[in-house]
Amino acid sequence: MVKTYRFIALLGHGRERFHDTELDAEWPTEPIVIDAYAFSDVYRYSGYVFLSEDWFAKYSKNWQNDTTEIDKLLVNLAKYAVKGSHSENLQKIKAYLESPPETVDEAVAIWRGFYDPELKVI
Repeated sequence: MVKTYRFIALLGHGRERFHDTELDAEWPTEPIVIDAYAFSDVYRYSGYVFLSEDWFAKYSKNWQNDTTEIDKLLVNLAKYAVKGSHSENLQKIKAYLESPPETVDEAVAIWRGFYDPELKVI
């Protein structure tokens, strides 16, 4: 049997909370951790997992006042998605980018909605 990998981006705090067996439910996967310092364009991502409700705090020190840094990250996530990806989180990201909220509070509520506490959908 040929093993095919899907690259799954893991965003935010909490990677230590998840064991590889939980990610294996999405097998075959190859988890890629995008940290606050780098975003690699080497990979094309099939799906996204947000590891905590406040994942965005890891990527922006000024998230309470300005959505620019998080918006830039979300644009990159959409840009680096595999063509034809059916990731539910990718659809949420695209919807957010197509119709951005008017206030930071509204944006934060949407960002928190990207988190799936049961890690059922990538």
